[in-house]
Amino acid sequence: MKKKKLLAVITALALCLLIPLGAPAETKAVSREENGKIRETVWQDENGRTVPGPEGYASVRYSYKQDNTTEQYYDADGQPFCTDGGYYGKRVQRDGKGKIIEIEYLDENGQRTLNREGYALTGITYYGFGEIRTVSYYGMNKKPVMVPSLGYASVYNEYSGTTMIRRTFRNEKGNPVDSAEGYAVVNQKVNKRFIVLSIRYDHADGSPATGPDGWWRCVKDRDEKGRLVSVKYYDVHGNLTDRGAGYAWEGYEYTGDNTVRITRYDLNNEAVEDRAGVAATEREIKDERIVRERFFDKDGKRTNNELGVAEILYSYDHQGSLEKVNYQDTEGNPVRCVRGYAGYRDVKDEDGATVSRTYLGTDGSATEVQDGYSEIRYLYDETKTLTSTRYYDLNGKQVRAE
Repeated sequence: MKKKKLLAVITALALCLLIPLGAPAETKAVSREENGKIRETVWQDENGRTVPGPEGYASVRYSYKQDNTTEQYYDADGQPFCTDGGYYGKRVQRDGKGKIIEIEYLDENGQRTLNREGYALTGITYYGFGEIRTVSYYGMNKKPVMVPSLGYASVYNEYSGTTMIRRTFRNEKGNPVDSAEGYAVVNQKVNKRFIVLSIRYDHADGSPATGPDGWWRCVKDRDEKGRLVSVKYYDVHGNLTDRGAGYAWEGYEYTGDNTVRITRYDLNNEAVEDRAGVAATEREIKDERIVRERFFDKDGKRTNNELGVAEILYSYDHQGSLEKVNYQDTEGNPVRCVRGYAGYRDVKDEDGATVSRTYLGTDGSATEVQDGYSEIRYLYDETKTLTSTRYYDLNGKQVRAE
């Protein structure tokens, strides 16, 4: 199951309490500390006046009690501020390991309130090895409630070793329920080494369900070394399907210890090219990370991908997160893609979320893309959900915001 989809169906899985991140160039966040803890953060303009920050409120005040941290929001006049989420503050409780186990949403008086999604409290439990066991949503009386936008009241994860084997979306009574995406259960079959062999979506009644990517079951065949040989997709009737993606399965050919060529095939088992003319992608892998990609047509000849580049180089930071991407032509020379840049460099926060992206020219220095910006900065809320995207030119001037 794709990582982005796993995160999408469980919006609270990666909850982290953050001091609000940066704001537009014209404002800055000024924090007041007391006994080593931040008590208040205020956004100010270049003249020192209190102004709205990136989330709309002008200041946030923090209070602490045992393992609970409470933050409350205010406007430039010092009046309680209602966020887009429908609350004026929140209380976050952590366990002894620093993991968030409860989030309570507050009204202007600091009392429990329903947020805009229809719940007042989120509870999270964990397995001993650190992965999340359950995420549950509660109403004002701390009883489970169905969240309309999600289609469930809780989600329960089961593991074999440290590999997830079942994720069940449940109603307020704890029974399986079809989520807003149309399925109730995600099953992953693993082998004795806890390697995933297949993924399947089911309805609450156990019948096959179509998952978010348009298939019911994905089968991953592997060789004696545990390496992928093929990945095939089937519909709810058990038939091979292209899911509207233009290909029905992928075949893996290992041309070296660290090199694999992945070819896409149609329902007739013929190699199929995408709109750019790419039928196969060759990947060079080092330390279990892709460091180079090359592209080929169905006849095995080098070709450009949809970005108009023949080769992509990837580099990583000391934590193993993707840090830099560079584009090259078939001769190995730096080349600009069809969007006007020759690569990009990312900066991430301590949780691994990308906080900025700088686009690069063929000489490796910052460059402006066709839309007139050279850097993107990303702002997140406490659930690590992206809340704002801001674009800057080479001079650091904001040219756009979303």
